[in-house]
Amino acid sequence: YGALDVCILNAGVGFASPDFRALLAEGQASSSSHVGEADWRRMSAINLGAVVEGAALAVSNMRARGGVVLVNASSAGILPAPGLEAYAATKAGAVHFVRSLAWMHQAANIRVCCVCPQFTDTPLVQSMGKHLAQQIQSWKMPRVLRVEEVVGAIMELLADDGEGGGAVLAVTAQAGRTYWRRQKSGRQQKSGAPRRPPPSPELAAWATLGMSGHDGGVTRKLVATKLSPDFRAATAIVEGVSRTASLAPGQVLIRRALTGVNASDINFTSGRYHGPGAQDLLPLDVGFESVGVVAAVGAHAAQKLGVAVGSPVATMSYGGFSEYAVEEFKNVVPVPAVSRETVALLTSGLTASIALEQSGRMRGGETVLVTAAAGGTGQFAVQLAKLAGNHVIATCGSDQKADLLRQLGAHRVVNYRKESLKQVLKSEYKAGVDLVYESVGGDMFNTALNALAYKGRLVVIGMMSQYTSGKDGGWAVLSHPGLPEKLLNKSATVTGFFLPHYARLFKSHLSRLHALMSTGQLRVEVDPKSFVGLESVADAVDHLQSGNSLGKVVVSINPLQLSRL
Repeated sequence: YGALDVCILNAGVGFASPDFRALLAEGQASSSSHVGEADWRRMSAINLGAVVEGAALAVSNMRARGGVVLVNASSAGILPAPGLEAYAATKAGAVHFVRSLAWMHQAANIRVCCVCPQFTDTPLVQSMGKHLAQQIQSWKMPRVLRVEEVVGAIMELLADDGEGGGAVLAVTAQAGRTYWRRQKSGRQQKSGAPRRPPPSPELAAWATLGMSGHDGGVTRKLVATKLSPDFRAATAIVEGVSRTASLAPGQVLIRRALTGVNASDINFTSGRYHGPGAQDLLPLDVGFESVGVVAAVGAHAAQKLGVAVGSPVATMSYGGFSEYAVEEFKNVVPVPAVSRETVALLTSGLTASIALEQSGRMRGGETVLVTAAAGGTGQFAVQLAKLAGNHVIATCGSDQKADLLRQLGAHRVVNYRKESLKQVLKSEYKAGVDLVYESVGGDMFNTALNALAYKGRLVVIGMMSQYTSGKDGGWAVLSHPGLPEKLLNKSATVTGFFLPHYARLFKSHLSRLHALMSTGQLRVEVDPKSFVGLESVADAVDHLQSGNSLGKVVVSINPLQLSRL
């Protein structure tokens, strides 16, 4: 490969230490002091020796352009571990080894750091038996860590150059991520919202590819040329912004990498978001969200936004189905990474987070019903409701989706193709449902409405079943006889939620969602079906509307390899 950019040293084993309690009880040295000697000496050779050797090999291959060496150590290296004294000594040695190499960051741009997680749910830890139970009790751990939590901490350290060399990131079930004895300030600091990564040379090269203008700077975008719920018939690919166009002060040129597909894309092409004068506004730029990379920055935008060429950013303005875009800095949100998961957190994640808080007034200890729960936004509503301490009922239409919802933590999953939601609610939830996150409409809305508890809240974030079921494929408008009486009888409420009305909350909620994802508390499910290029957007919309999607549907707008982004 010619060079090495990142080395992650995971080598580690756990063997029994000499039994010092037994030695103390015997009052003198005995054969028991040598029990397992070969094991703990081998453990020392691996846990410490392999770290030193691995780091030396890495550094020798990073001399040309720098890199990151990350050691996966253990909380036993920074916290007392009675009963595991020899193991703790090896991990403490690894930690001090890392801290002693802090100078290398400034001298050679090689950053050596380590992560120190508490016990994680791995086969090694599961095999510890009584020693595991003793340490959990000693450290007052409420649970073992999930593998995803440790991986998230590793990714944070890899991306966060601002921590400098010798950084030690502890990961505990009680406090999450905490920088241990931070060398820059000499104090601990908890890690909360995701840190903004510095501009990446690789991302900058990708974003500015073709900026020389040899092809005239031509880009493409998807627009609605007529009003119709038939997305494919309503849209066409046309010429977009020029890559070589000059930027006004405060503007940013972004190369789109990924964009999300939403159920409301067909509402947009129908003109439902533009009122009776929609026909006069054609053509309309389509697409609600995207993640990309800054390709050029106008005057003052860099200072106001805090980004530069090569910075990953997200947008939530109309026109997401385009290869490039010129955006005002106020519409651009810096994000930790260019990823499909980041796209999912935008319209879908923000809708769930803000709607449950603002419209649903969600609190703990309630019963929450989420319809279309395995979709792009439903998956987040399920997890956020559970994280808030609620009992979650989730509906879906296939066994595969039901399996996913159980994995996401839903307490009761209802596959409406196999059992009646109405009967389940009537027989199992006689006291009613306190909060409903509803996106289906039609009969599903009526069922949820009738199941509301006293002072229950039903939040309408969509009505997908009605989007194409009306006259000429248009929006079916339904009447709900007796609605006022039902609400009055239970002091219940039905409220609508439209995400653009809450733009002021985007950044704070997105930061919160990223923090939950990076700490392993929020899982992001992305539909596995691949869609590449503007030509595939209509196929992606059809896939979502078919009801066969699982999680967030994402399109790769620019057909390039994204693995290094």
